[in-house]
Amino acid sequence: MIKRCLHVLAPWLSGSAVLLAASVAIAQSPGYILQQNQASLQPAPPKGSASAAVPAAANPVAVPGKLPAKTKGVHLGLMLPVDSSQLGEAAQVVKAGFDAAASADGSVETSFVALRDESDTAAAYQQLVANGATFIVGPLTRQGAARIAASSKLPTLVLNALDKPPPAGSKVWSLSVTIETEAQQIARMMRDDGSQQPLILFNNDNLSQRLRQAFAEEWRSRTGKVARELNVSALAADQLDIELRIADAVFLALDSKEVEATRAVLNPDLPAYATSLANVHKPGPAMTGLRLIDMPWLLIPNHPEARLIARPVNPLNKATERLYALGIDAYRLGAALASNKNPGQIRLGGVSGDLRIGKSWVVQRDLPSSIVGAE
Repeated sequence: MIKRCLHVLAPWLSGSAVLLAASVAIAQSPGYILQQNQASLQPAPPKGSASAAVPAAANPVAVPGKLPAKTKGVHLGLMLPVDSSQLGEAAQVVKAGFDAAASADGSVETSFVALRDESDTAAAYQQLVANGATFIVGPLTRQGAARIAASSKLPTLVLNALDKPPPAGSKVWSLSVTIETEAQQIARMMRDDGSQQPLILFNNDNLSQRLRQAFAEEWRSRTGKVARELNVSALAADQLDIELRIADAVFLALDSKEVEATRAVLNPDLPAYATSLANVHKPGPAMTGLRLIDMPWLLIPNHPEARLIARPVNPLNKATERLYALGIDAYRLGAALASNKNPGQIRLGGVSGDLRIGKSWVVQRDLPSSIVGAE
């Protein structure tokens, strides 16, 4: 099912507003979270079954002593498109992560309303309010997030990027998992590592173009300089060698297979960086020494913030594990925002990244780095 709906998901689970406005083709490219999914997450339940096809959490988490008492006056109301024929499985994974975090914590009351599509958001909102919700989490789609952000009277955490600011005075925040933010973080990493002449290696793929643009804009913003770029899809003779003589580091704005193939022709001593797309289960020899970033949920399985949260019983691939992690942090950050009168002071060591509230409505998400093959 997920494979069928990749192109439909793209406008919601892909990059920034600038890139979406720049090209319809880019807006319709697959979001990286679901791009690698090739099959259903698990078989659908029998017709008429009361149980939804949610990847079940592992055996109940053993929490020492009693669960904490419910935080007085805090009630998280979650809405996700689990009844959508196109987005249902993705939404179910997010909900499974949310439920696992809620089960491990136990301090906040929660309720849930299922969506079929964006047209249900207003009715779902009213139902959550009627259920006693004091804080809204969701929905998952870009359009649905924009609708709720524009009209919610309650504090709200939407789970996608917003193309424009929420209404003045509203308490709306956006937690999203977009590939552009990874390219931006890598630009900052390379600057902090001392790079003066970074080279962006990219190709004609829309995803690669988005990575290239995000890195280039961040590098120019941080350094005032223009990063060198080279399209590896159409190389002239000796062009790569010429550029590599100048470069002191490279950003591989490519997917995992292309990262490995390109890395194989580079000097292994040349610092090379890549996004989470390059974080594969069995990296080839050419990947050794590559510097990449990814969620703590995947890079640091024994992270203190993750150890008490159940992993799904049915194994997911790394792409859908990121959706599960998003659900975990949606609960934890929603609970923190609902309980804190000073959101700007919140610092959460989340499983999807280190989270903090930026100057605007956007939740800043920083990822840990790793060197492939390092002990």
